[in-house]
Amino acid sequence: MYTAAAVRKVFFRILTTVLFSAPPLVAAHPSPPTARQQINEQVVHLAGEAIAGLAQRASWHDYRYTLNVLIPGSVAALPACSQPLRLSGEPLQQKNLARQRYRVACGGASWQVLVTVKADLYLPVAMVAREIARGEAITADKLVMKRYNISNLSGDPLLSVGDAAGRLAKRTLRPGKPLLRKQLQQPLLVKRGAAVTIVSQTDGISAQTAGVALKEGRLQESIKVQNSSSERVIDAIVVGPGRVSVGGGTQ
Repeated sequence: MYTAAAVRKVFFRILTTVLFSAPPLVAAHPSPPTARQQINEQVVHLAGEAIAGLAQRASWHDYRYTLNVLIPGSVAALPACSQPLRLSGEPLQQKNLARQRYRVACGGASWQVLVTVKADLYLPVAMVAREIARGEAITADKLVMKRYNISNLSGDPLLSVGDAAGRLAKRTLRPGKPLLRKQLQQPLLVKRGAAVTIVSQTDGISAQTAGVALKEGRLQESIKVQNSSSERVIDAIVVGPGRVSVGGGTQ
């Protein structure tokens, strides 16, 4: 098992057995690496680079990870490769952190094996501190930052308490669990049947008119509204409480 940190260093846990015996008569020469050792070294290096790239794309900071490399037992019968190993695998995403698969081939494919890497990645994330009811507003006092293994999460965790500001819980949230983006929603800004202000902008000229929402909506959602003057039904974007936009209009 290998442990690494956000600084992209891999720390090896080496188990050494010391045998006390008479000094050898001749100097010992290090044994050449076996196929298993070659595969393990290259897979660990590639998996570490993949995690570092994913962390950069996802803006992860202060993360730690361990790698468990599962090499088939049949590798013991393979000769060491005298050429550079060729490795290939699917692009790494958070959803396959717990199961990355790499195909390893020796040079011109004199042999090839399929290796599985299981990563446990620990990251500071926003956790639910106490039960939050469905529809309840998320506030800082209801959350706490803790390091958590995100490898088996089925969604994107929040990386700071502030990321949840102004959001509502889609369902009841239990304490001790990471808060995921898919569990949150924006507050309802427009209710169905309610009067709205339609903001439109054409060639730099802004105009406002009254309308009626034909559907409820949250920030940046597209809804149907009816212009009260023309009675036309149009698509508009919710931009604020009781306000919708067409043609590039803003709050």
